[in-house]
Amino acid sequence: MDKRYIQLYSIRDELTKDFEGTLKNVAKMGYTGVEFASGFYGGYSAADLKKMLADIGLDAIGTHIMSDNVAENLDYVVDLGLRYVIDPMAPIYTWEEAKAFCEKLNAAGKLCKDRGIIFGYHNHHFEFLEGKDGYLLETLLLNTDPDLVCFQLDVGWATYAGVDAPSFIKKYPGRFKLIHVKECAKAVEAGKLQPGFGEDSWNVATGKGIVDWPAVRDVAVAQGAEAFIVEREFAYAGDIFSCVAADCEYLKSL
Repeated sequence: MDKRYIQLYSIRDELTKDFEGTLKNVAKMGYTGVEFASGFYGGYSAADLKKMLADIGLDAIGTHIMSDNVAENLDYVVDLGLRYVIDPMAPIYTWEEAKAFCEKLNAAGKLCKDRGIIFGYHNHHFEFLEGKDGYLLETLLLNTDPDLVCFQLDVGWATYAGVDAPSFIKKYPGRFKLIHVKECAKAVEAGKLQPGFGEDSWNVATGKGIVDWPAVRDVAVAQGAEAFIVEREFAYAGDIFSCVAADCEYLKSL
């Protein structure tokens, strides 16, 4: 892959210690761009951060912001030149909750579209609980306006939930504009364990688990995915920098 992005949540602790130095470090690893997390921009103005990124040589593709907080952050997003705003998660465990949440997604999507920004939603594992439309994520897909809401498929979480990511992407062509690259351990029987955010045993080096990444790449690109973005909740071995550096090397070969 010529373009390789990293979700900065992966290195959140390092960013709080040395924001600019950490960005320079990921650029040296071979990442070509970043996705911000939780509206954290190191305390920089949009103008100063935009210049810093340009000087380092990183493309800022987007940021994670909860739907309820989109309006108050849009001026900064536009000034920074981001292309995507993604809602990172919502507590969706029933069909009723998923159906009601679609209104918020469409509303946030309209706010973003009016400012020239693409809005979307990022899944975890619980959106693959069963509902009236299949998975709860399918309720979101079926009840949001494609012109207002796209989706960022986290392949690791989907795989952990027992979902075949390439088949799922193919089922809803054009909806998955961004792909989160997260591996799933071979030790995990997909769909048999209930994953949790406190569990780090299923995080392994990208390409060393059970995800068929070439198939994910081919299907995702064919239906219009713009970027593949590494995200890690945990370091599977050693420090987090060694982990995301190895992930970057894998993307170079993909």
